[in-house]
Amino acid sequence: MNAQASKAHSLLGAFVADAASLGLHWLYDVERIQHVTQTHHDSAAFIPLNASYFEGVSAYFAHGNRQNGEFTQYGENLHLILKDLLAHDNRLNLERFQNTFSAHFGAGGTYSGYIDRPTRGTLENIAKEKLSPSGVDDDQLPALSRIAPVLFAYDQSDLMQDQIEAVIRVTNDNDEAVAYGFVFADLLDRIVNEEDLGDALAAVTDSAHPDIQEKLKAALTTSETNSVIYGESTARACHLEMGVPLSFHILKHSRSYREAIETNIMAGGDSAGRSIIIGSVLGALHGLSPVKGIPLSWVLKIKNNALLWDQCCALTGYN
Repeated sequence: MNAQASKAHSLLGAFVADAASLGLHWLYDVERIQHVTQTHHDSAAFIPLNASYFEGVSAYFAHGNRQNGEFTQYGENLHLILKDLLAHDNRLNLERFQNTFSAHFGAGGTYSGYIDRPTRGTLENIAKEKLSPSGVDDDQLPALSRIAPVLFAYDQSDLMQDQIEAVIRVTNDNDEAVAYGFVFADLLDRIVNEEDLGDALAAVTDSAHPDIQEKLKAALTTSETNSVIYGESTARACHLEMGVPLSFHILKHSRSYREAIETNIMAGGDSAGRSIIIGSVLGALHGLSPVKGIPLSWVLKIKNNALLWDQCCALTGYN
């Protein structure tokens, strides 16, 4: 694939992965996940929403207001920044986006669903006109959800790194969040420019901030090849120090997009947060190829899938 095609498929891959994770998102009990999966043709992806799956085990049923084929709050963030950039010549204006963010996630807005801690805090800050930045001190995975469209919009621009940091701090005003965001952006940039995945994972780990380098190296060098089991080492919650290393482990040991997304959901916890990383990287790498790529049957499960694909193509210049 050329770079434009890789970028468009990267965005699509992130959206599909997020939607696929919705049904079992924040179910931490991997034995329960395995049991539910066995009752759905041995696939963890696009499990229909059912509160009973979350009862009696370590879990939080957050998406009762969502419908199958829709996104979690991560995918909603990704789609919001994509649409905002498209409406304004692929250029980010923070004050404008903060208004867009409030209109979507705030009271009476267009979004009906779970509001996480950084979103809630950001809405409060925007209401108080605390805008520079509007985010809260938070080190969780929502920080990474809006990066890919900004990376692609500012590709080869001197403004790219500053804009990536700015869009992270919209909700997550935290230095560790920025450091992990740069790791993700670096990895994705390498993949869309046709670097080998293994080489890219090693390179971004070597160049990562020293405070997070050790966790990424551990994920890539462990003798444990089962990512569901390795999730016990990283933990499965929303913090970046847990989610990014586990994502790296899944990326290293998966042979296809489908396998990676299934494994990620089976690993439990904040699977949707990790899915943005894993789906965007493997979408860029494999596209819609029939063996290793994004399954077309999964794309068709997403609401308004044709419009979404058009938007992915429009932002990246792929046609």
